[in-house]
Amino acid sequence: MKKIDPNNQLQIESLLNECKGNLFEFLVAQSLSRRFKKEDLFLISLPRDFRGRLQFYEETIREFDSDLLKNLPILANSVAEKLENHPLFKNKSHFSFSVIGKMVATNDNSVWNETDIVAIEELEDGSSKKYFISLKLTKDHSYTNTKSAGIKSFIEKYFTTLGPEAAVFQKKLNLEVDESFHMMGHKLYTMIDQEFKGSFDARWSQSYTELPGELPDEMKEVVYLNYSRVAQKVREFLGALHKSDPQKFYQSLHALCGFGNPDIIQVHCFHQNAQLKDILIKAHGDLFSNDPAEIVVKELNSGASSFDIAFKKFVLQIRVKPMNKFTTAAYKINCSIKMKGASDE
Repeated sequence: MKKIDPNNQLQIESLLNECKGNLFEFLVAQSLSRRFKKEDLFLISLPRDFRGRLQFYEETIREFDSDLLKNLPILANSVAEKLENHPLFKNKSHFSFSVIGKMVATNDNSVWNETDIVAIEELEDGSSKKYFISLKLTKDHSYTNTKSAGIKSFIEKYFTTLGPEAAVFQKKLNLEVDESFHMMGHKLYTMIDQEFKGSFDARWSQSYTELPGELPDEMKEVVYLNYSRVAQKVREFLGALHKSDPQKFYQSLHALCGFGNPDIIQVHCFHQNAQLKDILIKAHGDLFSNDPAEIVVKELNSGASSFDIAFKKFVLQIRVKPMNKFTTAAYKINCSIKMKGASDE
């Protein structure tokens, strides 16, 4: 199991989110299996080391968010009830459920990467049909994470249908990332009366933090300005791809919204102070009109490290973040979505 630095808040949040997600997947699948009278089959199908994993998830959540641990089974049962009453599952006796998520080793495939639970329907002709469920446990009024990727492969990986142009912009972005990183390094080393030699060496690590949130305000501003410069370039290059081929660009965004597989069923569970606020079940057709004219690529706000791409029914946020420490040019792009209210449409 992962070991974390108790003083590293980013590591703690990352581990806590992973444990919450994994435990929630299990609890929802177990509750569904119980409701569909297939719990024995579900439990038998779990990996051998699952009990140990489950214990680790529970201990971690208990340490950092005990209230959520108490209420997670209640939230999971509410999600299972909502799914049970969905028209998709009208033939209850024909369904069984399996946990996928990060608990089960699968191939690197967009179907499995986005799938947390597989619902298997046994058909009358003896064949079976699979339904892919993606669970999203999110604080109320917050963005829901849908994709995270390294910045130095992001454009080339997710906009590959736009051809060689995507590769060209990826190379340009990588150069901009490195240049901005060196600008930040030179500025920070100047502030400690030292010369930056291309990397954050022992002169920095032995005397100063490598976590952006722990920096003095003046230094923190330099780091955040770096993220903003990089985010501005991501916005610039994606905007150019959008103008180049609006239809292919629009289609490429679906994976960033968690629909790399159009057959995915997204289930959003919103909570506040560990109490249920709402549950939404969304299929591909519920969110996308297949009209590229529906999207607007917004500009960054001043100093921001994220920008929005507005769809008719929701907003996709694209944010530049450090992998962990700001002292390497290893950034990630986090994608998340937020449904619009009636007044926003």
